[in-house]
Amino acid sequence: MYERIERLREDLERARKRKAEAEQRVKTCEARLREAENNQILAEVGALKLKPEEVARLLQLAQEKEKTGQGAASVFERASASTTAEKEKSVYTYDEESEDLEDEEN
Repeated sequence: MYERIERLREDLERARKRKAEAEQRVKTCEARLREAENNQILAEVGALKLKPEEVARLLQLAQEKEKTGQGAASVFERASASTTAEKEKSVYTYDEESEDLEDEEN
């Protein structure tokens, strides 16, 4: 009669050990997945060649649209367009300033 109880205790101990090992594997897999997702996000943001302020504004717009129930895709399109417009404006402004400097020199 006690043999059966001992076997059950041993089975329980083995099951607990397997559970702990499985939980550790889950944690390891979650960490690797999180790292891969973060690397992918960084690669995609880097490919856009945005300044940190532009990325922050883009994410802020997406959050605002999510709260109002509007699609986030349109936010990214608009933010991308406004970023392009700002870059073009800064190039245009720079050209005007350089022309003014050239005029002053002559």
